[in-house]
Amino acid sequence: MTTTTNKLPGTAGRIAELYGNNIALHSMYDQVGSGFYHSFMAFDTAEVDEIVTAAASRKGGSLLELACGSGRITLPLLDDGWTDVTGLDLSPAMLDLLNERLAGRRADGKPAEVKTVHGDMTDFDLGRTFDVIVLAATAVWNIDADGRAKLFDCVRRHLNPNGVFLFTALAIPGFEEAPAPFEYTSVFVTQDDTSPVLCTFIDHVDPSGLRCTSVLCNRISDGSVSDAAIYSAWTHLVPLPELENKELPAAGLTALNSAEVVNKHQITRASRSSARQRVLYEAGLANAW
Repeated sequence: MTTTTNKLPGTAGRIAELYGNNIALHSMYDQVGSGFYHSFMAFDTAEVDEIVTAAASRKGGSLLELACGSGRITLPLLDDGWTDVTGLDLSPAMLDLLNERLAGRRADGKPAEVKTVHGDMTDFDLGRTFDVIVLAATAVWNIDADGRAKLFDCVRRHLNPNGVFLFTALAIPGFEEAPAPFEYTSVFVTQDDTSPVLCTFIDHVDPSGLRCTSVLCNRISDGSVSDAAIYSAWTHLVPLPELENKELPAAGLTALNSAEVVNKHQITRASRSSARQRVLYEAGLANAW
């Protein structure tokens, strides 16, 4: 059994204790978790249209996608005509999935040329700059404040003058003022290559900004649960005004535009409330605007 680094909080933690040794605990990005993540997120269309549209004005230039994963955003960018694309991710398993998908596209005669790089988005040097840098799936929250400072510094060093940094962030206004941790949950059924999977999505938010997103997966075979696992990811929230007015300027970046992203995915759509929005930011070099 693979275990996550931190003890799961709230409902997810109580479920893990209830199952005991009969449940596997995985990071969403480890060798096993990446396959699950890919199975239900690879074809999620949330953010895709917005990011492709925001990047389109610079098409013909160069594009770097950070935390590119298995290509959820990468492949639509190729379909839109981008040819100079680099994808960077920390998970070798995710890059393997992306390279498999690119090989499949080449076999089908579709555009598939992407330079893939195994690397940390908080510490990389590619020896070049880009017209567009993309960070999707609210992955800006995957790292804490120190990590974001390093990320934004890397972005600044790799961004062309008048280039744009497109990234999404989850907004939960007022979370830091909550008197206690709170949760959003939803239930959905998905399907992978083997069987239906009954999933319970649990989003646990602490007022400190530490957030744990877990998915309890019960694999169903012949009407019974044949396997159970919890896949989790930890993120670090700050109020968006702090991100816009403190963290970006400290790195020499400036927020140019922001817009709410229409929520299309079955998980987050089901748990959506007026207090949760996904925001697409367009940022640039502070001294270029």
